[in-house]
Amino acid sequence: MEVVVYLMLLTGCLAASKLHQVIDNGHSFNVTVNDILIFQHTYDNPMLYVGMGRTNFLEFRGNFRIDNDINRRVGLRNYTYQNFNWTDEIDFLMDDHQLRFRITTYTDKSVGIEIINNGIEYDYLWFRVVAEASEQVYGLGEQFSHLNLREFSYTPGKDPELFSVSRSRDRIYPIWTREQGVGRDKHDQVTFFADKMSGAGGDYHTTYFPQATFISSRKYLFHYDWYNYAEFDFSHNQYHEVFIKGEFSNLAIIPRDNMVDLVKSFVADTPLGKMAPLPSWLRDGIILGVQGGTDIMLKRLKTAQDQGVAVNGLWIQDWAGIKNTTFGQRLFWNWKWNPKRYPGLDQKIKDLKAQGVKVLAYINPNLNIEGDLYKTASSQGFVVKNRTGNPYLLDFGEFLCGIVDLTNPAAFNWYKGQIKTNIIDLGLSGWMADFGEYLPVDAVVFDKTLSIEMVHNQWPVLWAKCNRQAVEESGKLGEIVFWMRAGAAHTSNYTTLMWAGDQNVDFSYGDGLPSTIIAATSMGLSGTGLTHFDIGGYTTFGSLGLRRTAELLLRSAEMAVFTPVMRTHEGNQPDFNVQAYSNQYILLQFARLVQIYRMLGNYTTSVIQTCVRDGIPAQRPLVLHYQNDPVAVNAKYQYMYGSDLLIAPVIQANVTSQKVYLPQGEWVFLWNTSTQTAGNKYITVPAPIGQPPVFYQKTSPYSATFNAISKIPLVPPPPTTNQPSTKAPGSSNSGVLTATNSVLLLLTLYTQLMYNFSI
Repeated sequence: MEVVVYLMLLTGCLAASKLHQVIDNGHSFNVTVNDILIFQHTYDNPMLYVGMGRTNFLEFRGNFRIDNDINRRVGLRNYTYQNFNWTDEIDFLMDDHQLRFRITTYTDKSVGIEIINNGIEYDYLWFRVVAEASEQVYGLGEQFSHLNLREFSYTPGKDPELFSVSRSRDRIYPIWTREQGVGRDKHDQVTFFADKMSGAGGDYHTTYFPQATFISSRKYLFHYDWYNYAEFDFSHNQYHEVFIKGEFSNLAIIPRDNMVDLVKSFVADTPLGKMAPLPSWLRDGIILGVQGGTDIMLKRLKTAQDQGVAVNGLWIQDWAGIKNTTFGQRLFWNWKWNPKRYPGLDQKIKDLKAQGVKVLAYINPNLNIEGDLYKTASSQGFVVKNRTGNPYLLDFGEFLCGIVDLTNPAAFNWYKGQIKTNIIDLGLSGWMADFGEYLPVDAVVFDKTLSIEMVHNQWPVLWAKCNRQAVEESGKLGEIVFWMRAGAAHTSNYTTLMWAGDQNVDFSYGDGLPSTIIAATSMGLSGTGLTHFDIGGYTTFGSLGLRRTAELLLRSAEMAVFTPVMRTHEGNQPDFNVQAYSNQYILLQFARLVQIYRMLGNYTTSVIQTCVRDGIPAQRPLVLHYQNDPVAVNAKYQYMYGSDLLIAPVIQANVTSQKVYLPQGEWVFLWNTSTQTAGNKYITVPAPIGQPPVFYQKTSPYSATFNAISKIPLVPPPPTTNQPSTKAPGSSNSGVLTATNSVLLLLTLYTQLMYNFSI
């Protein structure tokens, strides 16, 4: 197994000047980095604690409940201090043993920290980083609820709450890859019932892609470079407390003068954040998510093209066939072309490619035991085992799957070969590389260098590496795109693109369209700057009223114009959802939006090049460029696309105008270039469907392109029709449920959660 240690990349020559200082008076000490106070220790308020206990991981289909049963926590109060030029060592004492806290300044203007254990037995370690009450903190991988991680997810007396829930752990963020959850909002009854039935509701902190990296408004970057289960507690005014399970690895503190330089340091000063350029063909149009077989695939393409939609790709997730269950059709997890489902696909791929339309597929690291791929993998010992030495089989709802053991070099190479043979050699131009979060903590893997908990957090990186090597070894990097939802530190070095995962087909803040904005910007501030989302969302509960409306579909499509990639998804229950191909009006809207996306091609190319070269993400929170603006630092639902475009997506239903905050500068309204205004203020602008609030810098070198876009007329609205309700049966403004409807909701949701997902 590949082991990447950040500190090893820093060793070599030391810095010309010392970046950190330890000020010690014999009873207490302060540690500064570039004059920023980072650590502070006194006898009464120690900075370092150790403890004993047990962490329990209760898992069901990628959803985890995690509890730390702590039976002892001890502050290490006494210490000794020594200075060795560029390195300082602080030995924290406990009985006759010690923990050595070693701080070293390196040539790249960063400070590395090691903790070396000399005989102290502990299961847990806590350390405190100095904080300020007004400080903002960003990052920790892909977050969905909060950009500023010190923001409360609930305000007593202000936010309505349907159910009583504990708020004692608000602003604590676990580092554990998992399903993000269904609903992710404890105010919400769908979340409530998802929790009750299967623990699948999620919360403000649940994410596919956690990463122990944050950026502070105090102008430093914090990166812990290993895969321990960890928790970051940002709830205190005077300090941030970091919890690490197991032995401490290495920590880097990188100070810079501004937020942009901090983000650049991902590429310049760490092994994080170096992404590959996206294939240029992605900017030629939209990838349509379709399924149902060769004839239906081609029918959907013709329907879209006949209305002027520039389609550059067809994504067929059911290319490997389907499996019928008592609750509907599921994909057959045997990742090779199924000629019965898609007759003549090999030739159609060639024909479509000649027309400028690529075909893309789906894969994950799990194999249905009924398929020949599983049988081969199992017979050769290439699957993850249980504690009895037999294959570990996961129940995905009326079918069982084994997990390819990516820690086994032979299994890794075998599965990589399957990707090359079954996908790349078939002529497919990309795929969704799904999952990566499900490795159970009671599993047994081939390589036992790390604990199984660390391997769980590392699993998405191994999965990304497997896909990347298949592409590179086929000589297709820059031609093929694969996109992932699961991640961890170093995923950005391997994946070609991320996506935000499975959002609800609604405008909910916890798990709907708004959450994709924070997902992109928080991930970008963690070193992974190229991502996108399912246009229209994914998670559908048709019988509960959670169905995709035309408004939701088009509002998400207009936002996707100002992202690196446009791709639709039919959702897990396509028949309940309005689709891109549902009617002429929607197709004309898509034709217009994709036209705008294509006109932005040169601008998007420059944005991607900047991300690849410098690590600056494509979608940027306002704070990245306006860190001294008190409004910009907490602007969650606006973002910069590159440095010239400011996007304020419409993320609520029934909106016709919207208030937008403009930071410092001279701004031009994209849809009416006669509207020009200075920044540092709010402005209200019209926001009809097809024209989300977008402004550009008056001095932008792309002003001519933006001006041309402004002249594209809107699509005339269709006759008014009633849209499907997104309110669950039995719900009301007061949140009161009748007993009958509660039971109906419970049973229906159980069915949906257990079985009715299309994968």
